[in-house]
Amino acid sequence: MVDVLGALRAGLAPHYTVEREIGAGGMARVFLAAERHPPRKVAVKVMNPEVSTSEFRERFIREVELTSRLSHPHIVPILAAEECLFVPDGPDGLCYYVMPYIDGESLRARLEREQRLPLEEAVRIALEVADALSYAHAQEIIHRDIKPENILLSGDHAWVADFGIARAISAAGGHSLTGGQPVGSLAYMSPEQLMGSRAIDARTDVYSLGGVLYEMLVGQPPLVGLAGGTARGGAPLRTVLRAQRVSHGSERLLEEAIARALAAEPDDRFASVAEFAAGLREAVRRRWLPRLRLPRVGWRSALLGGATATAVGMAGVVLLGKRAPTLDPRRVVVAGFEDLSGDPTLAPLGHIAADWLTQALARRGGLEVVPGTATGHLDAADIRALAAQTGAGTVVSGSYYREGDSVRFHVQIIDAGRGTVRRVVEPVGAPRLAPTRAAEALRYRLTALFLCSCIALASRPATRRPVAKRPRRSSEWGWWYSRPACSTPGFRSAGECANT
Repeated sequence: MVDVLGALRAGLAPHYTVEREIGAGGMARVFLAAERHPPRKVAVKVMNPEVSTSEFRERFIREVELTSRLSHPHIVPILAAEECLFVPDGPDGLCYYVMPYIDGESLRARLEREQRLPLEEAVRIALEVADALSYAHAQEIIHRDIKPENILLSGDHAWVADFGIARAISAAGGHSLTGGQPVGSLAYMSPEQLMGSRAIDARTDVYSLGGVLYEMLVGQPPLVGLAGGTARGGAPLRTVLRAQRVSHGSERLLEEAIARALAAEPDDRFASVAEFAAGLREAVRRRWLPRLRLPRVGWRSALLGGATATAVGMAGVVLLGKRAPTLDPRRVVVAGFEDLSGDPTLAPLGHIAADWLTQALARRGGLEVVPGTATGHLDAADIRALAAQTGAGTVVSGSYYREGDSVRFHVQIIDAGRGTVRRVVEPVGAPRLAPTRAAEALRYRLTALFLCSCIALASRPATRRPVAKRPRRSSEWGWWYSRPACSTPGFRSAGECANT
């Protein structure tokens, strides 16, 4: 048996002092070490010589090559690597690489200790992992093994580790190290990955991340939970969300987002992890918004105000035939964007983006754009007041925030009559030092979306909503869902949408 610790201490002595083993898996072992210059703690991942076949060696080397291409605050980087460290009485060479030592624990260790995580923390971790995966996908790298063991936690920061079975998207149909056999972790593997398909893309990581989020909330992997099992004391997702006092709207959005991420067919999932993340952000944002359910009242009902529940006989205001304003879904108001950046230099950006978007939409046919004066966060009452003031049935609202060295817009399109979000636009971003690029990208994206959508709406009349009655499900909003070609990132041209 090879003395790997001794070999590492001898081979790395000029630069590192190897202290002890801190982890082991089927293919590799991890050791804690101290780097001399600069002085810092590092982790050394070494390929286990007992499994040093040509296949595993190739996989290990590929992990080094792919991870070295990535530089992201939520991906564990590689600091140094060597393929042929000599091991006495061992194989020809010992593969290893050096990475930062994460002073924390894996998500798996956290779940084994606490079983379930609070909603805000679970979603935060999922969003940070999604950000890392979105970056990796942009570099054409699919992780293929997202699971709690490969997510490291340190303070309020999550790291994605172990790209050991990652694959370059450009090579997705090429040579397979496993001869078509599935690789990954069964509980978090997408169906297409489980079947050993080579035709996989970034949506397999969407599935795995959905499974991890499900387990963080419910306390068991999705294959157990979705099958109705009760292993490890897990509870159904809806029960967990209600126990955390999640609003009805947020509960519905979270359930829908997770179910969509875990769809069996790739085409039924989110097209990207960024789109999945946008759905999660919207669900959490709506957590404490009031439910917009109007009471069932007749035309002779009185509206009582300014009195306590025990004050009997107070005079009411009788609504006798008062007509509500006409809310036309083709009339659009851009309500402004809330500044969540905390950066004074970005304060004008929301006004710039709203102005650019208003002008761009006004130049398009099929829509009537009215000026909006609202800025900052809009709650349900604000949206209804804005709709009553302008007659706009469609409100564009959102926020922008700092994310590292970038600034991002998070925008939603709201049915003003019902006070519900009908579409969450995939976030757009730009470098913080060139923030107007984000405003420009938002203008292009929303203009294309509205241009595609209004084609189907051009002949539909406006509707008048009755006062103080429960809103009925309106077919007016069918136009948001009737153009599937426009619902994916990278909208097609209006001509293409018109021909679908």
